[in-house]
Amino acid sequence: MKLKKVIRIRSVLLAKTGLRIGMSRDQMAIGDLDNPVIRNPLTDEPYIPGSSLKGKLRYLLEWSLGGDYILKAKDNHVYASPDPKDPVARIFGLAPGNDEASLRVARERGPTRLLVRDAYLLEDSKRELERTTARSGLYTEIKQEVFIPRLGGYANPRTTERVPAGARFGVEMAYRVLEDLDEEYFGKYLLRALELLEMDGLGGHISRGYGQVYFLHPEKPLEAQEGLPLRDRLLLEEVALEG
Repeated sequence: MKLKKVIRIRSVLLAKTGLRIGMSRDQMAIGDLDNPVIRNPLTDEPYIPGSSLKGKLRYLLEWSLGGDYILKAKDNHVYASPDPKDPVARIFGLAPGNDEASLRVARERGPTRLLVRDAYLLEDSKRELERTTARSGLYTEIKQEVFIPRLGGYANPRTTERVPAGARFGVEMAYRVLEDLDEEYFGKYLLRALELLEMDGLGGHISRGYGQVYFLHPEKPLEAQEGLPLRDRLLLEEVALEG
């Protein structure tokens, strides 16, 4: 097994509806938001963690394949396939068990093929958000929702922070090709997972309209890409590592 090439995937992730990837918080002060978004601690700007994007892609692919990926996942852990050619484990990685059989499968399977970088707001998108968002400089909107008791009583309002529709993030992934099978899996499974993400959503509250995303080619006019196949909306660069 040898690293033959890397397929670099670049795209622009467009938030077609409000996008909320939340952060955990240990303490909450009076007047704080109920549900803040995750932010870069150095710039205070919202961003999309690579772990969130990669995790959602894996989740959608597993559900689309069904079977053991769903039925044999136990105790909040993903399904550990004993097959070294398992596409989910090869693409997204899988921590091996400590027994000899699991270690043998992990050695035969090789390293994780897909790397997903954190995605940050594009500069032109930041300028647009500075002009339009109520909380200038924070690039977000505050959405207030109300829980309505079914049997009377007072409505319970809650505030949720999200990145407004129209925001754009720069996405970059790297896919390692070690064997011919990896090239087959790239088109068959990874692109499929990206298509599923466009049909599903990213972040929280998807069932309430949040998180619809769309991938755009970073070097083509935005208005000319609506309806194009996904592969035509990605910038794919192959870096050969022969020799």
